[in-house]
Amino acid sequence: MSSRPLFQRQYPLPAGFDGAPVQLPLTNVFHMPGQAAAVRFFDPDSDDDLYAMREILGGKQSRRWLDDATSLSRTEYREWAGTATPFSYLFAVLDARLTDPEEMRQIRGFVWIYSEREEKIRFSRLQRIGVIPPSTRQRYLLEVSFAVRPSTDGVQLGSGLMSSALRLSCLQVQMLLQTHPDEPEVEILAFTNPENLPSQRTLEAAGFVKKTTVKYSWDSPEDTFFYMLSWQLLNQKVRQKLLEVYQAND
Repeated sequence: MSSRPLFQRQYPLPAGFDGAPVQLPLTNVFHMPGQAAAVRFFDPDSDDDLYAMREILGGKQSRRWLDDATSLSRTEYREWAGTATPFSYLFAVLDARLTDPEEMRQIRGFVWIYSEREEKIRFSRLQRIGVIPPSTRQRYLLEVSFAVRPSTDGVQLGSGLMSSALRLSCLQVQMLLQTHPDEPEVEILAFTNPENLPSQRTLEAAGFVKKTTVKYSWDSPEDTFFYMLSWQLLNQKVRQKLLEVYQAND
């Protein structure tokens, strides 16, 4: 996956807002002006990336909210980070607000957008019971998970980092799948525990809309909140941040 190129996208802006894009002192990352985050693929051959992922999965919040948060072997990590299919995208989250390139390189979390066997079964069940409308016939139906790395260097994530990373990751998947920006033919779904308020705030700030309450699996003992990405909302949020940057520099 790390060998796949990252795509860049230019958003149309009103006349007069044609300032130069913000250039980060890093290569092979995806960033847009006004966004707190930058994202890149996890490198399957990087010990630093493996260590960062282990810290994320071992964090208190990950163990509480992610069902599959567990110890990760080197082999498992390389298979996960090295997967290169249209149904698995593992992004590392960087803080683009930092000025020191070395600090900016530090992984602050992950966003994983995927559809494996269990997800396909779940999507079919949700379509049968009417949670996902029968009219939804997108080429790609994907699920998203994300988690924050526990802070060890005193650097706080601050407001908006993970929601920004989630926006950029969704856009990057849409571009990698080479679908039309206005009709991306991609549905991205999310499930979150009703008690996980930070996750809900992150999803809604990224452009996801809560649809209903549903069991994650047919035998789940508790209900979860079900969200779907609104591409219209996501694009509005990205354009608004761009305008704020250009207006501030005008």
